[in-house]
Amino acid sequence: MDGRDLYALLGLNSSATADEIRNAYRESAMVHHPDRGGEAAVWAAIQHAYDTLSEPQRRAVYDRTKQDGSGGAERQFGQSFAVKGEEADKKGGLSISKQMAEVKNEEGKGALATSGFDLSHAQGFEAWMRNQKGLGKHQLYNADDLLRMGRYGNIEATESTSQPLPPLQATAVRFDAHGPAEEVLYVDKECALPDKLGHGEVLVHMLAACVTDEDVLRVQTPLTVLNNFPPFNRLNNKWEDVPLPATAGVEGVGIIIATAKNVPLLKEHAFEVKDWVVMRPEARRKPVGCWSTMCVVDSSMLVKVPTHLMPVSYLACSRALCTAYRLLEDYGGLRPGDTIIQNAADLPVGQAVVQLCRMLKIRSINLVPDDASFDKVKAHLTELGASHVLRDNGKLGEFIEALGQMMPRLAIDALGGEAGKRMSVALRPGGQLVMYSLQSGSVPIITPSLLMYQQISLHGFSMAQWVDENGVDAYREMLDIISELVSGGNLQLSTREVHISSLDSSRLIETLTSHRSALPDSVRARSVIVLGDEATANEVYFELQASIRSLYGGDESTVAKSPALPAAAALAASRPVAAAALPQRPRASERWGDAAAMLADLSLSQYAQAFEEEEMTSIELLEDIVSRADGEKELMDALKEMGIKKMGHRQSIVSAVVGKL
Repeated sequence: MDGRDLYALLGLNSSATADEIRNAYRESAMVHHPDRGGEAAVWAAIQHAYDTLSEPQRRAVYDRTKQDGSGGAERQFGQSFAVKGEEADKKGGLSISKQMAEVKNEEGKGALATSGFDLSHAQGFEAWMRNQKGLGKHQLYNADDLLRMGRYGNIEATESTSQPLPPLQATAVRFDAHGPAEEVLYVDKECALPDKLGHGEVLVHMLAACVTDEDVLRVQTPLTVLNNFPPFNRLNNKWEDVPLPATAGVEGVGIIIATAKNVPLLKEHAFEVKDWVVMRPEARRKPVGCWSTMCVVDSSMLVKVPTHLMPVSYLACSRALCTAYRLLEDYGGLRPGDTIIQNAADLPVGQAVVQLCRMLKIRSINLVPDDASFDKVKAHLTELGASHVLRDNGKLGEFIEALGQMMPRLAIDALGGEAGKRMSVALRPGGQLVMYSLQSGSVPIITPSLLMYQQISLHGFSMAQWVDENGVDAYREMLDIISELVSGGNLQLSTREVHISSLDSSRLIETLTSHRSALPDSVRARSVIVLGDEATANEVYFELQASIRSLYGGDESTVAKSPALPAAAALAASRPVAAAALPQRPRASERWGDAAAMLADLSLSQYAQAFEEEEMTSIELLEDIVSRADGEKELMDALKEMGIKKMGHRQSIVSAVVGKL
């Protein structure tokens, strides 16, 4: 857009309420809509303003980044980073002398010698909570938690919360036994999905999934063997069993197209159809199985994100972006002018680190494979903002010579083993080596001289552990910040996209290994499996809703015996076959004269007055709303604001307007 104030386009100020924004948009539509003689460019600007300001998270992003002298997302990011760095420097551990002074002041002379372990109730509880952190032993459980865990007397939900589904098939990457991913994974183009959504479950139409080292690891082993060894056998948060056969995939982005009846009403992890979601980083629970065109997922394993928050491939790799953000913010006490070093700099985390360092005015030394693609990779990273790009070839003398006088404060390790050890030698006294992945399968060995005399420290970072400790809301806020940088053109990712319909045995192996070694005539890159698109998700949703309604019609036996909906499998042809086979109905405006007539036909006349009060009686207006990008969700939200609380009623109205009912 041209930078014009979006509030001014709607004749509002920045304090406008949601109702005022909606009313201003409707008034503008009466004047500027092209069907009423308005100019297309003006209407496009008004539409963009409404789409941005009507969505709370997008509005918050706009409010923070609009041209008001704040310098945009890049400057704000740099300023906030500097402030947090200063705050981190001020943080300290336990000050023994200060604690002794406090004890003397609070408890009187001689109290220090006699108090021992006698703590006040508040002090004791605070100490207990602090020492339970990360052990999985303390938590307040509600009924939904107990039903999900299923470990307390095998508690199960009644069928009243479940949602029956028609027979569904998906195209999925599956495995029947644990082992090397290249050997055990295969593509199943007729993978049957469950016949119902259980308590707290949703059906997700997947858009894309990123191939990560964690995906490969969870195929190789279920990790449940760790439950039998210390320290994990002393903890309560065990690794879950992975029932076989299973679908691979722990990270991706998708659109919810159906929910169990209780999901929209949950206090936590509540979702509605058409919500965009990414998979929550979670280490202990079994993989969600998102390498599939459709998958059934527990809602607690999802994070809601605004529609089109970032390009789909970026959302699919959102953990890599967040990992880069956290590594720079949480380790090294970095400030402008400092230096960091990293290996695997050509992969998504490394690319993001390079660009964040450029914005933060931090020098980056980037190690990449010493192969035929080195010059091409070096040129690309230099364009992104890398200060130095060096060959990672195991030649320590050549490596030290190339570093010269540079002594990084932070080393970021994706490989482990000897590769991580080499970087530890380059660090300045007091430097930190942080591992976020171990492609080599071994931990870097830091020599005693570095530990004792250089005070080099070794750390491990897990995004799943970070989310566990800081919460989903903090993760979502981090995604919002990153999306501002992406939308401002300050953060870019290079990945290799492959459509699931093109996966055969050889292409599958390439997809699994493309981030480990470069393919012929290319550079190595992490693969993103393209699983669907928004248009197909909408068609599958309406087809699915029609089938679900027939389940409620009393003739369940007919539906249960009907052929499976091949919508997901038909993604190979880019459009679902079942959706194309649906009978063509006339437009809503051809069937009904106004909204009241439509509601009467749907047996929903109780909402006619609400439509009159909101001046939404025109069928043409309703059709105009659903014809826009994400218009069906917009109408669903509007109906909810009008007081139509039952999601099934809202879905029926939207389906009628679209012409699928």
